[in-house]
Amino acid sequence: MSLTIELPVEIEDAIRRRAEAAGTDLATFVRQVVTECAVEGDEPSQPPTAPAEFARRLEAWIALHPVLDHAIDDGRESFYADRGE
Repeated sequence: MSLTIELPVEIEDAIRRRAEAAGTDLATFVRQVVTECAVEGDEPSQPPTAPAEFARRLEAWIALHPVLDHAIDDGRESFYADRGE
């Protein structure tokens, strides 16, 4: 199959640099990338989370963990105390 794709010059340059870094020609590199994308799964993947949504979810997760006003002993000895070691 032959396919022609119009890309902005900066994208083409970036792809060429990545192909060179991978030690292959442009056509082979693009074929490998497209093949990997096609093989990953039949179902389209979810779009990446928007930065604002990621930040909102991260803040919600952080809020689940209280800030302590005292030190916590996280040393190995405290984990295995009274276990006969």
